[in-house]
This record gives sequence, C-alpha cells and structure tokens, in this order.
Amino acid sequence: MHALQALGAQLVELPDGQFKRLQLDSEKLREALIAYRSLAPKNHEARRRQLQFIGKVMRDVETGLIAQQLEAFLHGSAEQKRVLHKAEQWRERLLTDPKSVAAFLDTVQTDAQILNQHVRAAIKARQRGTDRGEARALFRVLVAALSH
Repeated sequence: MHALQALGAQLVELPDGQFKRLQLDSEKLREALIAYRSLAPKNHEARRRQLQFIGKVMRDVETGLIAQQLEAFLHGSAEQKRVLHKAEQWRERLLTDPKSVAAFLDTVQTDAQILNQHVRAAIKARQRGTDRGEARALFRVLVAALSH
C-alpha cells in the first residue's frame, strides 16, 4: 500500500506535459490524480487523504506499465539533455569550420544535402549579422539526426 502511494506521489508531481502523455488504463485513477493536482498546496490534510485514495485505486491497476512510463520520463530527460548538448557542440563546430560536415556525417546518418543547406544558410546569416532563425533551424536538424 505504501509503495503504491509512493508511486502515486511521483505521478502527481510530474510536469504538466509529461502528465498529459501518461497512459493510464484506469479512468478512475486519472481522475484521482487530477483531483490531487487541483488541490491547494497548503491544504495538507486533503492532499494526504487524496494520496491515500490514489493508493487504494492503484491496488486494482496494473502498475508495471505505469512504473515503466515514470522511469522513462525521469531518465529519458537526461538522455534528451545529452542530445541537446551534443547538438549545440556540433552546431558551433559546423559554423566555425564548414568542412566538419564530413566528420558529422561519418558519425550520424542523415541527409547530407539538407545539412549542407542549413549550414550554409546559418553561416551566411552569421556573417551578415541578421540571424532570422537559420542557426535555430540548423540546431533542429542536428537534434533530429542525433536522436535517431
């Protein structure tokens, strides 16, 4: 029972974006979690009772899938941060040395023509001093390539 309450406590603390993507088999559980999230933070007793109710509802739910999703949310974000950091490093490297496109293509499978177009556009924009999103577009291409 305490383990189910602890799992429920982790679920209600998820950010809104992750909470909306959470796939639950039980509509009753989803409603209980939403009810908890709507309670005022200073209303400790109501939150405690609602958390107990969540634990009770979770007795009838298969928690294996829920635990896997929670694990993916918690550790998947670390992986995403690593990808974003690596993309930022590659973007700076590509903008300072356009010949490093070949090195990037050696490490990652992606469309060379699209990558070259974005690199050239970002370099031109940087030279003109008028970046209208070219560097950001290059970053998105790099993130997409590194994510696969």
